[in-house]
Amino acid sequence: MTEQAKTVAVVGASPFAWLLAGLLASDHSRAIVLLSPAPNPHALRPLPALSFAPVTRPETLSIVLDHARPALRRLSRIVPAISERIDVRIEGRTAEAIVALSHMRHAAEGFGYPADPMEKTARGANVKVRDVRLIDAAALHEAGPAWLAGANVAVLHSVDGLSIRRDGSARFGATTIDQVILADDGAILQWMDADEIASFARIEHWTGIETAPQRPGRYRAGFDLDTGTVFAQSSDGIIRAAARDDDGKALPRIADCLSLDPAPRLAARASLTRLCPDDGAPVLGPTRRGKLFVVAGLGVLDLILAPLVAGIIAEQASGLEIEWAAAHGADLRQPRRDIAEFHPGLVAGGAQ
Repeated sequence: MTEQAKTVAVVGASPFAWLLAGLLASDHSRAIVLLSPAPNPHALRPLPALSFAPVTRPETLSIVLDHARPALRRLSRIVPAISERIDVRIEGRTAEAIVALSHMRHAAEGFGYPADPMEKTARGANVKVRDVRLIDAAALHEAGPAWLAGANVAVLHSVDGLSIRRDGSARFGATTIDQVILADDGAILQWMDADEIASFARIEHWTGIETAPQRPGRYRAGFDLDTGTVFAQSSDGIIRAAARDDDGKALPRIADCLSLDPAPRLAARASLTRLCPDDGAPVLGPTRRGKLFVVAGLGVLDLILAPLVAGIIAEQASGLEIEWAAAHGADLRQPRRDIAEFHPGLVAGGAQ
């Protein structure tokens, strides 16, 4: 069977899953079936993606830097005004987080990211990274159906009839699926056993929120290294944020990360189930047992790295990209010490 004849099923409802399906079809000539629930008009809009995130590993920073501009150009062909330049704040309070923050700042500066010197504050320390691209993931979702149709992606809103085999292939009705890609946390949680997920990630309960429109603040996006909380403000003024909520403290964590006075009015909230790799680094590739190709832990870098992931799946990646993917394999035992990132689980006592 030739590569062009392969049929790939991408399972997922996220903007990343939709983008990955379209890229595999349009840029890599794959026959693609996207299995995705119908969009829910009442659901929270997705958090914007970014072209930078708190990363300590130089290999990953290099990958992100190399792929950011081509990815942004590719995204702008789908939604012309999909990104804008913003400033991002990364904050740490505990000693471990501040050490990690210093390392991130020096690594970012070494790769040419405009990162300001670390600023000491009453809460700990923070770093401003300038000229980061904020990507409107919700706009991509809105433009997705027409773009996917133009790329000849078959979109099905029901997974009834999907039967997955032990080798990672499947059947969908009368159609043979050569490869199944579980492209977001929801798809992985639906199609994999909890014990197999536990081999590469832990299941966490989070809360996501949207605020009423706000005037732009000093920072349009930010990260709290101690808790993992993240926020981003899109061009419509709405702030979207997410924080861990296993202990019911998500809203105080979000308010603390935003640091706005007066606090913005809460417009919507929703419970989320997220997969967090145990070593804090992205996970991609076939699993050890079921051989399903999973993608997890990309965080806000997901849309920037989608063309890379598509090339890896299509076996058209470069040597360095293949090495990076192999080091982040889902079949490797955690923690993968050579690529492990700083994450809240490393802080004494877990997330604060």
